[in-house]
Amino acid sequence: MINKTDVKKDFWLTFSLSMIGLVVGICITKLSGVGITHALKKMAFHEIFNHNAGVALLILTIGALTFGVGGLVILFLNGVTMGIASGSLSLEQIILLLLPYTVFELLSFVCVALAGIAIAKNIREFRKGKKFSSLINDWPYVRLLLAVTFFLLAIAGFIEVYL
Repeated sequence: MINKTDVKKDFWLTFSLSMIGLVVGICITKLSGVGITHALKKMAFHEIFNHNAGVALLILTIGALTFGVGGLVILFLNGVTMGIASGSLSLEQIILLLLPYTVFELLSFVCVALAGIAIAKNIREFRKGKKFSSLINDWPYVRLLLAVTFFLLAIAGFIEVYL
């Protein structure tokens, strides 16, 4: 079963790794002196949502199969990517263009990583006790996290396309 202390630790671990990746990406851009120079391509909502949903599914699947580690690595790499994009922009561009939707996108990826960690913990419990019920103990929690993930992805996509 999930307890509040585990949820808090897992949240801060996933969020911190994303932020560390962001800082690493900014440092890479600033230290190398190379940035993104091409114009941003305007994408349709369904393209953005489908891409981000695919990333979320990858985080969930790899996170569950690698006991959370793979999902955390993907979160870190996503943070690096965001950092590289941020390092190429002015502070005004970051605040006006990137920040409004990346807040929702980042939180959605953190939520889906938490769901992957919860599934991995259930698999670990199942392997210890061989009780099928341990596989489904946290389904309400996982379903809530997945619903929040897709809601946040929809908000992020809407903001990115229409605002």
